Amino acid sequence: MNLIQEYIELIKTCALTDYGDKKSVKLHNKSVGKMYEIAEKIGYEQTKETIEDFANLLEINENKTNVWAAVHILERIPTHKIIEEKALRIIKQQADGESAEAMGFKIWLDNYKRK
Repeated sequence: MNLIQEYIELIKTCALTDYGDKKSVKLHNKSVGKMYEIAEKIGYEQTKETIEDFANLLEINENKTNVWAAVHILERIPTHKIIEEKALRIIKQQADGESAEAMGFKIWLDNYKRK
């Protein structure tokens, strides 16, 4: 399994998280940590998968793959303006609204803009 496929599998694990179950939450957190590791390896070109391969995840809506990838690109992967702008658009869409999740993305965007 290549790293992109592994990343997608980790997202599926996160999508199935039962927040009422400690084991499930622990698995979710472990999966997110592994996703960051994969993003960093690809970002620092330590893999056969390229940054462009990773950026293709921005096209996949299933299990919010595009949202996870957008966050990881903006936080951990040095990339060109076009990919960065696309990732930011995805995050801004998530921040639109009044839900708890939207509020979390608004805070994330504020922090990102301060960097």
